[in-house]
Amino acid sequence: MKKWLTTVLIVVSIVLGIIGYDNPSGLDNGGTQEERFVLIHAGTFQMGSKDGYDDNKPVHEVKITKSFYMGKYEITQAEYEKYCSYGSDSPSLSYGDGDNYPAYYVSWYDALVYCNKRSIAEGLTPCYSIKDSTNPEEWGELPTSWDDPLRDTWDVAMCDFNANGYRLPTEAEWEYAARAGDNTVDSLTYSGTSDVNKLGDYAWYYDSANDNTHEVGTKLPNAFGLYDMTGNVYEWCWNWFTSEYDENTEGGSDPTGTSAGSGRVYRGGSWSNDSDGCAVSYRYYDYPNFRDNNYLGFRVVRQAN
Repeated sequence: MKKWLTTVLIVVSIVLGIIGYDNPSGLDNGGTQEERFVLIHAGTFQMGSKDGYDDNKPVHEVKITKSFYMGKYEITQAEYEKYCSYGSDSPSLSYGDGDNYPAYYVSWYDALVYCNKRSIAEGLTPCYSIKDSTNPEEWGELPTSWDDPLRDTWDVAMCDFNANGYRLPTEAEWEYAARAGDNTVDSLTYSGTSDVNKLGDYAWYYDSANDNTHEVGTKLPNAFGLYDMTGNVYEWCWNWFTSEYDENTEGGSDPTGTSAGSGRVYRGGSWSNDSDGCAVSYRYYDYPNFRDNNYLGFRVVRQAN
């Protein structure tokens, strides 16, 4: 009997491994760096797409010269609430509420606060500085509207990309990781597949999500082992948005984008998007103070060297 039960458990484990499902197991509750993050090795890729919106163009070569760790999962509500609080809206049963659901109703500014608070708590060097301070407690109140004068202070946030703390990925890092070696540029591709008919295996999107978010890590990962890079919630990136790529600031080696703008980039599609909006080349943006979005969250990266 024991031998039979052991055999069954082994078979079940193998099947779960084959179909790619992963148990986030609380994520911030005891997971090691190896369990929670994927090492993304340096490399070169073609960014953008010849298909889709003009914002995706032109296709251009980008070099990622420094390896980095990227979170396997979008930051969950349990992780976020350990360090930060929401504004006037917080996750609800209507759109997904629970420890392993992705955090949403978070602004770009909120994401910076989270990154530095978590870095400090874990004894790491924070990446972001505002008013010459890396301590979010000294940054003052968060801007709450697009014309809030506090934006003059928060929008000049600086990032030390050599620090070992947590930060948002650059737009180039995000697309490089989402593509996971897929350099398809003549047509739209997704994180994990180039076949739109298989998109539902990798993504919670309009055709599969039932109008709400889902627990992270419950679809197949891409070839790098990253979950939900397509669908579930959009993910904030570091960059200011431009209507088309400027190869002087968004091409070449380790681009970080222009130094000013009105909206910050987010990537990856969400539970409310159709397939086109889930393409790895699809780009959109919002004001960095915007918190009222139930389909926008983030994931974090750390430098590996």
